Amino acid sequence: MNPTIPTVSLTYNLADVASGVASWFSSFWLILAFAVAIPLAFYVANRVKGLFA
Repeated sequence: MNPTIPTVSLTYNLADVASGVASWFSSFWLILAFAVAIPLAFYVANRVKGLFA
C-alpha cells in the first residue's frame, strides 16, 4: 500500500475571481458602510456643534 496525494486541477479564470469578489463585497457592504458612517456622523456632529459654541 503506497499512499499518494491525489492530483487536483483547479481552473480559475478572471471572471470567477471577479464574481467571487463582487459576491463577497455585496454581502458585506452594509456592515462596512455602518462601520464608517457611525464614527463619521459623530465627528461631523461634533464639528457642527463647535461652530455654534
